Amino acid sequence: MEYLGQPSQTQTQTYPNLPEVQVHKVEPNLVAPPGEFPRDAPASTGYSSFGYQNGQYNGSCADYAPKHAHNNGQTAAFDPRTYELQVCQQPLHARMCGFGEKDRRPIDPPPIIQLIAKDQQGRVDASVLQNPFFVLHVTLWSEDGLEERNIISNPPKSTRVLMGSLVSSPNILKNPDGEQGCYFCFPDLSIRTEGRYCLKFSLMKLGGDDCLSEAKSDIISQTFSEPFTVYSAKKFPGMTESTELSKAFARQGLKIPIRNDVRPRKAGD
Repeated sequence: MEYLGQPSQTQTQTYPNLPEVQVHKVEPNLVAPPGEFPRDAPASTGYSSFGYQNGQYNGSCADYAPKHAHNNGQTAAFDPRTYELQVCQQPLHARMCGFGEKDRRPIDPPPIIQLIAKDQQGRVDASVLQNPFFVLHVTLWSEDGLEERNIISNPPKSTRVLMGSLVSSPNILKNPDGEQGCYFCFPDLSIRTEGRYCLKFSLMKLGGDDCLSEAKSDIISQTFSEPFTVYSAKKFPGMTESTELSKAFARQGLKIPIRNDVRPRKAGD
């Protein structure tokens, strides 16, 4: 059984009777592996939401978002803005869903990522966040963020490991402190095999004049989640109660599962 990743450099492939096709890949070293994240960095911004600490979700988004995971890429020359991704709600754990198609076990809690756009002076530019053509894509990686874990190869066939909706559209929502922002949510991700993993989020912008003239969309920002554990059915400690951030977004119409008064599983359950 072997995990298959993607090519790490630009490749040129030639097909009969077709023009050459360029396959582009962003090098992994553009984004710091999650092992280098400062785990207990103090709050430094006003972007308020919730993270996981000492068994509870509290604090601001900046407390828990990996500080050095951002690829704050500028898009084209005509767009001087930079785009930052902050993981406001980190995945904690999940129960493996196996290789069946019906037994889906979502990652708990659902990852939530905030998009922040800044102008050349470093000031937050909220107007650009109304663009509906931002897309955030998620992939599964090893705990250290060095190897992709999306596919298991067991010849003669390969199987996806990360299941669910791997692409999220932006939502303009208010966090529990009443601050408006642009958020992406992944409420139905599940993983087939147990182990330690992290998630990699890649932001693309599909709209605008560049979309009409170009056949591809560039990745303009990337970030990793903190590592989390996927348990077997017997070892899984149980789902946690929904966070205040999840509840606040659900009240505003976001389709996200909400759990109240969750009791921990007893030993032997």
